[in-house]
Amino acid sequence: MILTADIGNTNICFALHPDYDPEPLFFERIHTNREKTALEYAVDIATIFRLHDVSPAEVTASAISSVVPNVTKPLKEAMESVIPCDVLEISSDIDLGYSIHVDDPHSVGHDILSDVAGAISQYPLPVITFDMGTATVATMVSEEKMVEGVLICPGVRTSLNSLAQSTSALPSISLEPPKTAIGRNTVDSMRSGIIYGTAGLMDGIIERMEEETGKKCTVVATGGLSPFIAPYAQHEILLDPTLLMKGMYALLKRNSGE
Repeated sequence: MILTADIGNTNICFALHPDYDPEPLFFERIHTNREKTALEYAVDIATIFRLHDVSPAEVTASAISSVVPNVTKPLKEAMESVIPCDVLEISSDIDLGYSIHVDDPHSVGHDILSDVAGAISQYPLPVITFDMGTATVATMVSEEKMVEGVLICPGVRTSLNSLAQSTSALPSISLEPPKTAIGRNTVDSMRSGIIYGTAGLMDGIIERMEEETGKKCTVVATGGLSPFIAPYAQHEILLDPTLLMKGMYALLKRNSGE
């Protein structure tokens, strides 16, 4: 079996895949804690395996993707102490199977690299991916398997937290669907603004990327907040909550010669 781990600013995701299928057998999240030691993360990983009644000894390959550098080392050490194999770090230095058409390929986030690999392996090209977490990241991938560029804007929860913290009269709210686009009380107005506003942002990004490339694109959304937003967009957006993990699976297979 194959273990993949993605370190994000808010959560660390773990997925266990069968050797023959990128679709995870399980997909779990824990909170990203920059103060945790390798031992503490090892306890978390061992607990996840125990809860799913799987032995870590069954893992034959593993990969890690990270946008939080100071967590990468302790988590990698934790993984290698629990499972009986080395851990591949996703970066632009490995064999990606696609090219990156940006000013500095090394500046592209490891999560983006994995999303792209997942999209190429699972969906028709050209494709636009939206990864909706702490930031909302849109990536354009051409038919020639080239990353044409990336767009980054504040994430849904980041925007909501900023709104509540920067104003005296606006509360913190949950992401429940608004009754209507036109809000008639403060909470519904905020929900409508963040959900329809972000969905409209996605529609606008899709239209501009398709206009610039002259191509009709497959659009895929991933990340913990994508199910709250994507259904409200006017474009067809496919939801794939484990796209990034499938990308790491594909990259691990490619770099192990399988």
